[in-house]
Formats: sequence, C-alpha cells, structure tokens
Amino acid sequence: MTDTNAVPVSTAEDETNSLLSHEDGGSSGEDTTHQNGPAASGKKRKREKFQKTSCELCKARKVKCDRAEPACSWCARHNRTCVYLERQKPGSRIGFTLELETKVNRVDALLQTLWRRVEDHIANDHGSQPQTSSPTRSNPASVQVDGFTQDPTGPRLPSISGGTPLQQPRPPAFSSPSWQGQAGDGGESIQRSAPTATCAPSRSLLSGSAEPFTPPAQLNNVRPGSTPLSGGTDLPPQDMVYTLVDLYFKHCNTWCPVLDRKTTFGVFFGSTSLNEVDRILLHAIVATTLRFLKDARLSPTLRSHYHAVSKHKVMIYAMEHVSVEAQRALVILSLDELGTSNGPRGWNLLSILVQNVRQLNLCEENSMYLSADERDIPRTGSVRRVVVPQPDSWIEDEGRRRLCWMVYLLDRYATIATTRLDFMLEDAKMRRVLPCSYDLFSKNVPVETGMLSTDIDQQGWTGYTVNKPENLGSFAYHCEVLRILSKVHDFLERPVDVTSPADMAAWRNTYRSLDSALDNWLQSLPSEYSRISALCHSDPASRVANWFMLHSAYVTAVVRLHSSAAYPTVRSHIFVPSHYAVQRCLSAVQSLRDITQDVFEANGLDLVGPPFAFSLWIAARLLIVHAAMIGCAVDPKIDFFIDILGYVGQYWEVANNYARILARVVQRERQGEASFGAMRKSVFLRAHDLVILTSSTRRTGLDETASRTVALNELDNIDVFDFFNYPIIPSLDSTDRNSQAQIHHLPGLVNMGSDQSRAGAAPDPGSDWLGY
Repeated sequence: MTDTNAVPVSTAEDETNSLLSHEDGGSSGEDTTHQNGPAASGKKRKREKFQKTSCELCKARKVKCDRAEPACSWCARHNRTCVYLERQKPGSRIGFTLELETKVNRVDALLQTLWRRVEDHIANDHGSQPQTSSPTRSNPASVQVDGFTQDPTGPRLPSISGGTPLQQPRPPAFSSPSWQGQAGDGGESIQRSAPTATCAPSRSLLSGSAEPFTPPAQLNNVRPGSTPLSGGTDLPPQDMVYTLVDLYFKHCNTWCPVLDRKTTFGVFFGSTSLNEVDRILLHAIVATTLRFLKDARLSPTLRSHYHAVSKHKVMIYAMEHVSVEAQRALVILSLDELGTSNGPRGWNLLSILVQNVRQLNLCEENSMYLSADERDIPRTGSVRRVVVPQPDSWIEDEGRRRLCWMVYLLDRYATIATTRLDFMLEDAKMRRVLPCSYDLFSKNVPVETGMLSTDIDQQGWTGYTVNKPENLGSFAYHCEVLRILSKVHDFLERPVDVTSPADMAAWRNTYRSLDSALDNWLQSLPSEYSRISALCHSDPASRVANWFMLHSAYVTAVVRLHSSAAYPTVRSHIFVPSHYAVQRCLSAVQSLRDITQDVFEANGLDLVGPPFAFSLWIAARLLIVHAAMIGCAVDPKIDFFIDILGYVGQYWEVANNYARILARVVQRERQGEASFGAMRKSVFLRAHDLVILTSSTRRTGLDETASRTVALNELDNIDVFDFFNYPIIPSLDSTDRNSQAQIHHLPGLVNMGSDQSRAGAAPDPGSDWLGY
C-alpha cells in the first residue's frame, strides 16, 4: 500500500487550498546527538533522547520532580495520582497564528481602504492645492466607514475624530477544520494583506497627527473609471466584503477554481482603487457568497438588498460587454442561480455563457491573436476576431482555460439534470487541454498537462494525451470524468432496437467501453484517492472538499451508465435487467453514502456545492427505482440522503427542492397510497402519453390546441423516475400519434406498463446478458 505521507504534488497543492503547513522544522524539546570529535570525549555523557518530563502535579506546583516510577515522592507521600504526559513541542497551538494573522489582515484591509478614500478625496477635490495639505483639514464628512458615506441626511455613523482611534468591530477569525485547510487557497500561505508600506500613512491619519504627508507616487496613478471599494450602499461594509471574498475561496473556489486567491485579494484590497471590471467581479462574489455569511449586522432585508443589487449589476454588465472579465463574473453568478433552482433562469445564464465561449473563442488553444485600433473596431465586421486580446501572462492564459472548462462542467450538470436535452457546448467544439493544478496556477508557473491529438473520432471529438500527470489537479480529473459522462449521456440518448441482435451487440460493446473508461479514470487518480472513502477513515488530513465532489461526480457517471442496464423500462428476450449493472449501481450509492458520512462528521457539508447535492439526488432516486423493481421497501439510506440534502439546502436551495420531492414520494409509499412499482409504472405510461401529446405538432395554424393540468404528485413521480426511463425506442413518426402509441406494442417488447412486467423479479446473476 502506498504511503499516505507521500502525498503527490498534484494533490498536496491542489484546489484543496490547504493553508496550514505542517513542517518538521524546529526543536521539539528533544536533544540531538552531539558531533563526534576529539573534544567530545571529555564531555559528560549525553542525555537520553526521550527524557521523561515532570509529572502534572509538580508542574502545577512549579516544584522540582524526582520523576520516580510509578509515582514521584511527593505524589506517593500525599497519596495523589501521579500522571506523566509526553513532552509537547514548543510553540503556540496549531491555528493560533492563523487566527491572529487573519484578524490583522482584516484590520489592515480596512486601513488600506480608508487610505485609498483619502487619496481619492485629495486627487478629486484638492487637485489644485498642494499635496502637502494636512489630513486634519479635510472634511470629516467625506470619510466613508464600513462602505457608507457619512451623509447628513443618511444614517448616523461613528465619525473618525482627530484623537480617537478607529473603533471598528472585529469579526471573529474563521478557523478551518484540519482536513480542509484554508479552502480556496490552493496550498499557498496566507497573503491577504496588501503591501504594508501604505499602512503607515493610514495609521498616522487615524491617530490624528497634524504632520503633513505626501501620498506615495504610485498611489496617485488611479486607474480611469476607478472608484472606492464600497462606495454608496451597493456593497456591504468593507470588513464584510473582505469576509465575503474569503468565504468565496473557502466554499466555492475549491470546486470552481477560476480565480487565484493571491491575485484577487491584491486587486480588491491592494493599494489601488477598483475599476468597473473589478467591481463587477466583486458584485458576483458578493451575490454568490451572501448565503454563507453569518453577521448580526446583516438583516434579511439588507441581505436581499445586497443580493439583488449585485446580481442586477453583473447581469447588466454582462449583457452590455462581451469580454473575458464579464464572462468570469457571470460564471460566478451562475453558481448562485444554478444553486437556487435548475430552471429557466439558470438555462438562460448558461446560454449566454456558452455563446460567449464561442464568440470569444475560449474553447480553442489559440496561437495567434489579432489586435486593432479601438477606433477601427466599431467599423469592422470581424469584431469577434479582435475582441479578445493576447493574454499578458501565463496565469491569464490558464485562467481562460479554466473559465472554458468551468462553463463545460456547468453545462453538463444542468443538461443531465433536466434529461432529454442536448448539451449546449458540444464536445466536438472543446479543443482545450486539461487545466493544471491550482498550486501551479497560482504560482504562475508555465507547465504542460497534455497535448491535443490530431485525430478526430467518429463523433468529431478531439482527443488529448496526458503526458504530465504530475501537473494535474482535482479540477482536471473532474473535467475528465465529465467528458466520460458526456459520452454516456450521448450514448443513452441514441435510440436502440432492443429486439435486434445486431443493435444490441453494438450497444453492449459501447456500454463495455464506457464502463472500462470509468474504471481507467478511477485508477488514474493519484495515490489512494481512487479509494477515497477508505482513505478518509484512516487519514483525516486527506479530507478535502473538492476531492469529495470529484468522487461524487464519478458516482453520478456510474449510476447514469449502469442504471440503463440495471432498471430498463423496456425489455425484450435479449435486453433484460443485468445483475452486474445492479451491483455497480448499489455499490456506487453505498460509496457515496460513506463519503457523505465522512463530510458530515467533519462538519464540511457547507463546503460542497450543487453538484454534490445532485449526486445525492441521483443516489436517492436510484434506491426508489431499485425498490420499485424488486418490489420491496426502500432502503433506509433514503432517509439519510434526504436529511443531508436538507442540510445542504441551508446554503443551496436546489438541494432543499430535491429533499422535499423525495420526502413526498417516500411518504406516499409508506402511507400506503401507492407502491413504488405502481408509481414507476404510472410514470412510464403518463410520461409516454405526455411525450406523445407534447411532441405532436399541428399541420396548419388553424388546428386546435389544448392544455392539460398535471397534479403535484404526478410531477413528483416524473421527477423521480423519468431520469431512469431508458433505453429509448426508435420512433416511427413523431407527428403521428397512432404510430407513437404502437411503439410499445411491437412484438417482443415488454414495457413497464405491460402486464408481463411485474415487481419482484430480481436479475439472475447466472444469466447476465452483458457477459461479465
């Protein structure tokens, strides 16, 4: 077994974002071996390496202990229990320095912002006056505190007087569990504070010193269109904004790693003011991470206000600007929308994102960029060829690559969740190599992960060869498994004649190749991460949120593929339920249950995102489908999944919706209203009827239209069972209702609505048609 201490580079630095580095440097209170030499012979014998310490009572009394066994003389004389503990390493407890540094950085960020506002005030209102004017002569009403301008007509805020230090409430430091580290930090040490050289003027300003000062030259070069960080009421107070950005890297950037932490904090809380693009990105982060903020000052009304304002600003900017920066903000905002509901608003956002990827040509590994004079761009018809400039650094180039892959992932999850829809971003258009690990990305180190292949397969996909696996991180493996999931989805959406031996032989070959692809992907994971559930029980340090989500994506792909052979809605003498496929599905659900238990015990459910909730939703529905086929009670694990979905729903509303649907369906079955088998059979017939009705078209504009009301319990049944309505039978004529109705009455077919289809018929392991 591989040594768990030898963590590969790609995992130790990945978007796991571990902040605490457990280095083995420094003294531990144990004496080391003296150097050998002539001088050493005359010295007294060295002490034992593992010298026993004083007992705890002598330590408390601060007296010398004779360290006798089993009890020292004082404890034996006074009949007290003598306890010896191992010598502890010197220094403060783990995490104490982190908490202090976090508090200092928050205060430093506030001082930086106040200094920038004084700088803007001098540059804008006193441009004609000498720059040596004293800060005590400026109007105190122009100073902004906590993001609000001191306005006589507005709410009263504490003013900063000449001799009064700033009384700013200091929020508690966020200490992370040991297994997650500093999420979003990509293995880098904390570097939140801006250059400290600009802090001295701020401190002298707050102390009320009347000594004239000259702003640093580099701070006078304010970017065009730049504004203070929290001007007006469109953004929360400054310290709250800092916390929100920190929460984004803790809760979202682990599995949506499109931003570099160090660069982002440098832009938002550095020595220069924000331009419009930076503020839009900040608004996207605020709108997405307000769900995680717990602050007594943030009332529900204020929370809704900040969310609505930030979301509106990002949407308007993204509609008016087609750029990489606007795309990045829109991707972050889409996490908020898709985490709320998988509905039309989320689809609209995805449509914009996918179209922008095409327009900006982000799905290509470009080698040449065209540029033109800004005055000539409005007069040309080839705007899309010159709208994207050449990346000014490798980290910018890698950032665009990550942006494209993140849109790819969002499109996959949203499409598979709705079923029967096609991907908006085709795999044939994805000609991007895999992203590198987060640590290499944040260090701005150009590395190679793979090479695009010149060969194109039958489906038009461009393959790639991974020749540097040590440079890959969990995000790259996530992209890989979703490419396999895309192939599974396309495979299942192709109609197949289950009564044709030739068609079923081809179907079985494709099924086996996709099954092998998933197994190969699992084996390609570094170290023991292919057995992450067992590893997490033995090695708490490996408990990393994004690796949990990676494994949940694997479970989604396994259930999506094997459920079609395990629980088919249409059967024939050739195509029958497979025992192997059933076992693969149940094993995947059990592994997800174990992993979720690990996350729950580590208090890390707030670190997983909507994709993890979607995997729980799939696993819970499969338990219901399995009970419907076997004709037994549903597995008790269903209650665990419902409870976990409800917990995740505290942060992502879409998980709450999943939990409510499952709870209603399970309750109806347990109350005896209908069995799962009857529900699935009715769903099959109802879904078939609805498909026939909704797919039929009018031949003329004068033909009558009709509407049909569907009850909530029918919609719940469709939500639960429609995901597993496979395989798809070839249609004869989509405009002919009679021909569609005859599909499931063809010779040799047994469907869910047939009398021949009965519950309780478990697959026979001895006659598995898949041949495993």
